[in-house]
Amino acid sequence: MATGERDGTRVEGVAAPLAPDARPDEKVADGYWRRTFQSLSNPNFRYLWLSMLLMMGGMNMQMVTRGLLAWDLTGSKDMVGLITVGFAPPMLIFGMFGGVFADRIDRKRMIQIGQLGMVANAAVIATALFTDTINIWYLFGASIFQGTIFAFLMPARQSIIPGIVGDTLMANALALNGMGMSMMTLIAPALGGIIYAFAGPGAAYTTILVFNMSSLIFSAMLPSVIAASSRRNVFGDLKDALRYAARNRTVIGLLLIALGTTMFANAARNLLPAYVDEVFGKTIEAGGPQAVGWMLSVFGAGAFLGSLFIAGLKKGAHRGLWLIGSTLLSGAAIVGLGLAPILAAAFVFLFFMGLADAGRRSLNNALLMEVVDDEYRGRISGIWMMNFGFMPIGIILFARVATIWDIRVASVAAGAALLLIGAWFLLGDRQIRRL
Repeated sequence: MATGERDGTRVEGVAAPLAPDARPDEKVADGYWRRTFQSLSNPNFRYLWLSMLLMMGGMNMQMVTRGLLAWDLTGSKDMVGLITVGFAPPMLIFGMFGGVFADRIDRKRMIQIGQLGMVANAAVIATALFTDTINIWYLFGASIFQGTIFAFLMPARQSIIPGIVGDTLMANALALNGMGMSMMTLIAPALGGIIYAFAGPGAAYTTILVFNMSSLIFSAMLPSVIAASSRRNVFGDLKDALRYAARNRTVIGLLLIALGTTMFANAARNLLPAYVDEVFGKTIEAGGPQAVGWMLSVFGAGAFLGSLFIAGLKKGAHRGLWLIGSTLLSGAAIVGLGLAPILAAAFVFLFFMGLADAGRRSLNNALLMEVVDDEYRGRISGIWMMNFGFMPIGIILFARVATIWDIRVASVAAGAALLLIGAWFLLGDRQIRRL
């Protein structure tokens, strides 16, 4: 039987009890816009959402600032690339272990420890900048450390949501999370670049530090939620989760969709500078780096609108079909990007790529959390987070095809792979279709 206390104290049980302000019997609101933002009426979710917004703002600013600083320090494209993907191996190695801990200890405490790590990460680089001791290895270490933190932080953040808003509003809350991430993807890189350009890297990292400290303050306002795990050793819990996933065809399907789309969709977006240079670089209209910036903004705008749409969906709205449809749309848009005859057409396809990206990320995660028992949510979320560790593999494959043939061929190939994944689940997986 569950045991618990209110107002931020520990709760335990066979499934994590709802936090004090969660309303498990709350009905989905009538009206599309009321339903879209319904989870934000929960004070605890507002704290979590604001904490996430600030954390993602700091993270996106840091990724841009770290890349700019690495270029200024070394002038080496290889080093910039190495530092950019340095976060991925730790997520691949530690993702499942982060999920195990999210199912064993207080998820709020895990979030706070992770946020504290983010603060320390930014503080070290800021201190090195202001003392003029910065070198490229600080940035490489910061990238690896950030990936390690995320491997433990994100499963706790994802799996705490059902315990805060309840199962009825879980999909809505996860979609609003996705909307916030898209918003920060749109705003924070530009803000980081502006601060770096006009005030220098020290000011940029100070701003990142303020964002992370503010996120830590909001996370302190969350209630504690603990799922009842078997309390075996870590590897025993990990094997248990893998067996649980292997027995559940729906979980396997959702994880495979996430893996395929992470590898193929993100590769096309990450190589936009090369795409613009090779395809449109000799035309007056391209504008080089400026065009890339506008493309990323258009992608972010599409992702933001897509997240809003997903947040308004409710159970029974054929969300499995929407997930498959977003995969197909993403594939078609990437193929279109490869075949775009003019830059204006490329912008249109980037918008639909963003729209589909929001649908995949928000819906995939929401459906995964719904079909998984609470005691496994942290571990399955950890497995899901490992997908981001495979991102560099997709980027390398995309780059090799682009080098051997042409970047248009690489775009068409990546889009075709997504179309095949979407068609496979549309035609061959009735369980996903019926979610």
